[in-house]
Amino acid sequence: MSQQSGTINIPYMDMSHNSIVLPDKTVRLASTFYPPFVAVIEGFLSHKECDQLISSAEGNMRDSRVVSPVDGTFAEHDARTSKSHGFQRGATPLITTIEKTTIENRIAALLHWPVVHGEGLQVLKYGKGQEYRPHYDFFDPKNANYQKNIGKGGQRVGTLLMYLSDVEAGGGTNFPKINLEVRPKKGMALYFANTKFDGSIEPLSLHAGMPVNKGTKFLATKWLRANPYVS
Repeated sequence: MSQQSGTINIPYMDMSHNSIVLPDKTVRLASTFYPPFVAVIEGFLSHKECDQLISSAEGNMRDSRVVSPVDGTFAEHDARTSKSHGFQRGATPLITTIEKTTIENRIAALLHWPVVHGEGLQVLKYGKGQEYRPHYDFFDPKNANYQKNIGKGGQRVGTLLMYLSDVEAGGGTNFPKINLEVRPKKGMALYFANTKFDGSIEPLSLHAGMPVNKGTKFLATKWLRANPYVS
């Protein structure tokens, strides 16, 4: 699906076949939805890659933060109760190997979007009862407090979630405005567009990380920017 309009380009996915051939592996396009554009990709990460990402991040995790609409800074909020650790691109020898040269290139090929337009990978951990209440990943262009964040690489045009573990109960990614929920599966990826084809924000992209009822959810998030991202 080519999601392009005029001079504005946003990430897009080739949906002409049920499988997508990437440089280092073939993945399966399990389901899609529109609007907003949502796609579930099975087998995006190997179980070994999932385990490596968890082990690289788990000892460095802290309470997750959100971008404050009041002043644009990162702050803890009771709407987001997970633990997380963020990597800069190529931040450690292990991440250089499995994230930058493999996973980063895989994401770029899947979504036809340059590696340099992505924020650093963030690994999250949700224990029992932890959640991320309904929110948007885009920055509200009408809120002047977000301008500093937008200046680092433009709008967040898309989000790729990669599930690093199975979860016994709960922990789904829910889109309340379209009555859609995707349940976690180790190695599976979920992509959704934060903007419309013309680059304007997509209100239907409201989403939530549902509470984990049993087990532990590990998740890796990649936010894609309109322009090259500078941290």
